[in-house]
Amino acid sequence: MSLFFNKKSIVIIVMTLFVTIMAGCSNSSKPSGDAANNGKNSSETSESSEDKNSKSDAPSENSNVETSNTENNAQKAVLDNIKKLSEEGKIINCDFPVKTSTLQDIEKKWGKADKSDWVGEAKGNYATYSSKNVVFGTNKGDQVFEVRSFDSQLKQISLSDVKDFFGQPDHDVTSNGERIIGYKSGSEFKILFVFKDSGNDPKLDHYSVLYPSGTKNNMSGDKGREW
Repeated sequence: MSLFFNKKSIVIIVMTLFVTIMAGCSNSSKPSGDAANNGKNSSETSESSEDKNSKSDAPSENSNVETSNTENNAQKAVLDNIKKLSEEGKIINCDFPVKTSTLQDIEKKWGKADKSDWVGEAKGNYATYSSKNVVFGTNKGDQVFEVRSFDSQLKQISLSDVKDFFGQPDHDVTSNGERIIGYKSGSEFKILFVFKDSGNDPKLDHYSVLYPSGTKNNMSGDKGREW
């Protein structure tokens, strides 16, 4: 009886040890909750960081749209200023209007021109003030009949910009490599836009406000320029 009991006790002890060892192995093979969560968080952080880097490297569509809108607004503002001033016979950044200004008026404030050339086709003498980006066309009586602007702001304006703002031109010709379109401004003045670049939508080179009546020569019967 004692021997049977001892054998039975030994079997129970062995079984208990076996179960304990197997349970320990099973627990050690599984990652702890904190370890699993840490691994998951690390993976998510890595993916999130990659997404952010990818988004930061990609160009912003909103930024491009805002830049385009800003440029369009700036061009429209220049064209609006051109239109309003032309009704007074003036160009941008110049206080000397056609019709009522003379070459003497200009020289009193700006001094002598850098150069002066007679242009028969344009019906007058053209005085260039390079530092002002302005050229004045005057008749034989020194009356200003045309003022041209070569302001740097104009270089960003395209042919389509002008047409979109002013509509279809009253005058449209191509001559000597230049595309010239014109619009009436009130009853006395006209605006001429000159494009020199090639292509379907060239950029503006310069523009002028013209007083056609100032190009007439009644003594010789010359009717002067229309545009």
